[in-house]
Amino acid sequence: MPNVIAVGNVKSDGTIYNATPGISISTMGVYSENMYKVELPCGLVLHDDYIIQLTQELVDDGDQDHYFTSIGYLFRTKKGFQVGIIKGDNGQFIKGSWSFTILDL
Repeated sequence: MPNVIAVGNVKSDGTIYNATPGISISTMGVYSENMYKVELPCGLVLHDDYIIQLTQELVDDGDQDHYFTSIGYLFRTKKGFQVGIIKGDNGQFIKGSWSFTILDL
């Protein structure tokens, strides 16, 4: 059975609503300043093939038009990973609130 290692909820500006202690989030990614870098505390995961589940809130542009978006991760290591939310089919990274769960088998 999978074990839940960590969980968290993140605001669009990178502020943590709540998360497993020791996790930090910054908003500077490799490809865009609209990406998120998740840093895990030393020893939280034992290898870099853990499972990451991501969920995002709907993104509203203020005109009550909700974008079609997708969320994904890059560069998974024992130290953390990066998260990007992509708007529509244009590949533009945008900010939005999201949640994560980290599992291990």
